[in-house]
Amino acid sequence: NQHMRRSRVSGHSVLRNIVHHDEGEVLAVSHFNTPSASILAYATQRGHIHSLDMRSSCEPFSLNLRPELGYMTDMEIGTDRNWIVAGTSRGYVGLWDVRFQKMVQLLRHNSPIKRIANAFGSNLDQASRPLLFMGCENNEASLIDASTGGCLQCYRVLDPSFSHVDSLALPSELLAMPHLESINIPSRPGKRVVSLDASIQMATRSSTSCASMNALVGGINPQGPSYLMTGGSDHMIRYWDLNSASKSCYVSGLERNQPPPSFEQIQVGGNSHLILCRQPSIPPTRLMENSKLASRNRRGVAKCDVRHMDSILDLKTVKNPALLLSASRDHTIKLWA
Repeated sequence: NQHMRRSRVSGHSVLRNIVHHDEGEVLAVSHFNTPSASILAYATQRGHIHSLDMRSSCEPFSLNLRPELGYMTDMEIGTDRNWIVAGTSRGYVGLWDVRFQKMVQLLRHNSPIKRIANAFGSNLDQASRPLLFMGCENNEASLIDASTGGCLQCYRVLDPSFSHVDSLALPSELLAMPHLESINIPSRPGKRVVSLDASIQMATRSSTSCASMNALVGGINPQGPSYLMTGGSDHMIRYWDLNSASKSCYVSGLERNQPPPSFEQIQVGGNSHLILCRQPSIPPTRLMENSKLASRNRRGVAKCDVRHMDSILDLKTVKNPALLLSASRDHTIKLWA
């Protein structure tokens, strides 16, 4: 259309180029404005969080994690810009008060941290509370309060072998809430947080499951719907309704003939809730009725498969209109309506 307005790029230039050769890859970037500065914060793999003031040559703040805590995997900045949380490959979660540039809480999860997301999003009324969604290995995510270490909710995908097992007959570890242990923060800079023997033990431990939740997007809204959408190494995108587990569903990832998952909520104790996702495997063709077989087995042509074919790495939502973007290791970005 000749009347369509088109944007024109007149050119570009590099304002600043920063390289940290000995800190590994840059794995998280966030930008925010203050009354006096425009801050770009970024985290590197070897445990450093740097900041860059777009209007000044001085670094506003710099934070770091001890090497024995593992490689940094993700970083999240509070909506009120007063706190920063980072997770590591050995399950440690650090909370800093940006105003004093000091670590105020250090927690240890029983699984490596894959992704962290602010649970309140842009809700400024609750912005001062570091409430986070946290994606981990063993195909589970949780809602934690980083200031206390309490786990409020857990979202767990069961192995297909447990898809038809009654909740009362499930192994106790599948019904247990994640435990976050509080770690003492040394008062002397440079002192080891974890002993050498403990570091070696954590480095050599193996996960009970190869599946992990790598992408999170969601929010808690006191006046509206509260939800969490997850994407993981099992190629699945799931929608978790935090108010009613029965309204949870899958968005993408089922193979042909695979039954849809079911969701159930279990009261664990106090105010903690566990939401289980039972994902049945594909039944053998010999056990299926002819009417339930895929149309390609009966008519030849079937609908194109639109699911991701590899691990999902990131999820983003678009508010108006309501859309979902997903990025995967299969080299594709998909838009869901």
